[in-house]
Amino acid sequence: MPVLDRGRPGRAPVSAAQAFGISVFPLLGTRLSVSGMPVPDVFVLLGGCGAIGAAVYAVGGGGRWLLEALAAALNVVAHR
Repeated sequence: MPVLDRGRPGRAPVSAAQAFGISVFPLLGTRLSVSGMPVPDVFVLLGGCGAIGAAVYAVGGGGRWLLEALAAALNVVAHR
C-alpha cells in the first residue's frame, strides 16, 4: 500500500528541473555581475525570466493566485 504524505496536501514534490532552475538563478546572477553587468540590470533580467516562468506556470496550471501575484509584481516594477 502506498504511503501518503499528509503534511502537504495537494502539493507535488519538487522535480529535478525545478531544483535546477532554483539553483541556477543565483549562480547566473553572480556570474553576470562578476563579468561586469550592472547589478540592477541583472535583477531586471532575472526578474523578467522569473516572470515569464511564473506566467507559463500560471497559464498551464490555471493558478489564479499566481496570476494575481504576477500582476502585483509587475505593478510594483512599473511604478518604481
